[in-house]
Formats: sequence, C-alpha cells, structure tokens
Amino acid sequence: MIRPRRLRWAALLISCLVALPLAACSDASFEPEPVDLGCPTQAGGPVTLAVGARANSPAPVLPAAVVALMREAAKQSQTISLVRIDGSPTVAFQGTFRTDAANDVARRSELEAFLRQTQGRVGKLQAKEAEADVLAALNEAARITPEGGTVVLLDSGLQTAGQLRFQDDGTFGADPKEVVDYLRTRELLPKLVDRSVVLVGLGNTAEPQEALDASLRGKVNAMWQAIVDEADASCVEVVDTAASRTSVDAKVPVTVVPVPAVAPFAPCGTTVLRDGDSVGFLPDQSQFRDPAAARKTIQDLASLVIKGRQRVELVGTTSSAGTSEQGRVELSRQRADAVKSVLIELGVPAGRITTKGVGSKWPARVNDRAPDGGLIPTAAARNRSVVVRLSCPTPAP
Repeated sequence: MIRPRRLRWAALLISCLVALPLAACSDASFEPEPVDLGCPTQAGGPVTLAVGARANSPAPVLPAAVVALMREAAKQSQTISLVRIDGSPTVAFQGTFRTDAANDVARRSELEAFLRQTQGRVGKLQAKEAEADVLAALNEAARITPEGGTVVLLDSGLQTAGQLRFQDDGTFGADPKEVVDYLRTRELLPKLVDRSVVLVGLGNTAEPQEALDASLRGKVNAMWQAIVDEADASCVEVVDTAASRTSVDAKVPVTVVPVPAVAPFAPCGTTVLRDGDSVGFLPDQSQFRDPAAARKTIQDLASLVIKGRQRVELVGTTSSAGTSEQGRVELSRQRADAVKSVLIELGVPAGRITTKGVGSKWPARVNDRAPDGGLIPTAAARNRSVVVRLSCPTPAP
C-alpha cells in the first residue's frame, strides 16, 4: 500500500530524530546512483581528496566519476575532506552535507550547491609552503579517512620533498618494489587498510615543468600504485585525465624536476645507458623492459658505428642487490650481450663488438646502501647500466 505523502514525511522525520537527535536530518530519501569507477569503491562512504595545486602543475579538475563519488558520500552525510599536498600537507577543509529542506526539489538543490562549493574549494586551493610531499599527504589522508572510505589523490605525483624526491638522479628508474621495501622498513608507508584509493592525473605537468612522455608517466603511475598496494589499500584505481599545460598561478616555489633522457652517443668515447632510461631490463633479467624503446636507442648507436667503423665495448653493471657477486657479474654480462644481439641484428659486424659484465664492482659506481644496510632504490637504479665505449679507428699516417 502506498502511504499518503504527509504520512511518509512524518515517518521520515521521526526516524531522523531518533537517529540524529542533535543534528539536522540528512535526506534518507536520496536514491543511490552508480559511480563510474571500475574499482569497487565504497560509494556512500567518506571521501578525502589529496590535491596538488602548485606551480608546475595543471589546475586541479575533478573527473565526473570522482564528483559522483562525492555526491554519494554527501547523500549519506559522510565527511568530505580536502588535504593540501604542497609543502607540509595539511587538512584544508572538512564538510558534511545535511539538510532539513521540506521537499525533494529543495533537498536536491541544496545537495548540488554543497557539491559546487566543495569543488570550488578544490579549484581555489593554493600552495602554502614550498615543494610537494605526496607521500606525507597520503599519510595525512589515510589518518583522517575512516575505514570504508575512499582517498582520491589528484596530483602529478612528482614529489619534491621528503623521502621520495623525483629531482634526485635515479628516481624515475627506481624499482617500485625496492622503493616500497625502503619505505616499509622505515615505517613511512600510509595505513590504507580497508580504504579505496583513486589515483587521478599522475604524470600530468604544466609549464615550466617539462612534459613527461608515456614511458615516464607509466613509471610515475607504477611507483604510486606499488606504494598504495603495499599500504594495504582495499582497491586501487588509476584515472588518466587530459590536462592543460597552463600552470596553477602560485607564488610559492617548487623545484622543476629534470626529465631523464639518453645522451647522444659520443662518436669516440663513453656513453652510459641507464637501466631507468629506454634501454632498461626487467628486474633480475636480461630481457628488455620495453623492447621497442630499447631498439630505437640502439638503432642510433648502430647507425653511428656502421658509418664510423668504431669498435664497440659493452660493459654491464649492476647494483649491490642480489645474493652473490658472481650472480651479479653473470646478469650484467647477459645484459651487455642483449645489447650486442640487437646491434648485430641492425647490421653491426659481430667481430667489432666485445662484451663483459663487472657486476657491482666498477670505478664509477655510487654507494647504494644506507647506514642500516638497506638498499637505496635511487642509487641502485644509477648503478644498473650498460656502458658503451666506442674506439675510433686510428687514422692512417
């Protein structure tokens, strides 16, 4: 039997007064709506937005799916929070939607007004301190988000402060698993148990920060996915968004992160192919991580050698990770041989190429162990390479 409208609202009022005697009644008649996220996020639970709004970053724009997630939280009078990533991460806003409007139209209008105001706060967010600490912001977001909630990270992911600084040489090439191990040992991982995480816009940058190509964006995504996975998030979803190259109008400085690139091959000299660059390998293997990118770089070397008739020495190096130096020497030799094989395929005579592996013992290595003996991921990345030495023919007298 359908109740008369007056009796239905009376029942609603009584239930609200019983449940929330000290607060305005939230609208129990709001119908849940689907949220277009593949990850089974806990729609209707609290939502925390960790947002970067600094120079070198595009203005933050919330995807429609995130707005829908916020709408479902507001319907249930769950807290929506905003954490500022920049400088020392802080809570910039917390709000809860409640209404005692008398009809559906008014309640819906007040709900949408609340969402517009919250989105407006995101759009007007400004950096308060220099640099950006994404990891600390995730820790703060995890702290204030109850279990069953969702943390949304809206940022380029280019952290420039704290324990994970992308301006440090080797960070882009660091193994995500090694980064996670390093952070876990030092108890720096956020506590995201029973919290969903949505990563939005990672790798998107704006002037004067140089744009990241697809490979580098993938590395930034892989790094943060590994971190939130290891932090025991119940679900992790990446939302890739288009972004303007126009930077946020912010007066607070932030370091521009150098974008790694393979240097031109020295015609008669030494060039180092870092594992974190295009000629990189799968962990503990001699298979290229991105065969197409590796071949493109090695093609440049082959063209130079075929034209100039240099002799090529390829020297593989490794970090100090692994169980034995003998194993590291063998792996480094196999990686040098992998580069040799491509050079031969591209037309360089095999007789002009020599290879060897030196493992983790070579003059230009950097210390990749912390005082406590733990592996330093960025330093380890710098130590993994194939060194190319080109010897030019001696001119005839």
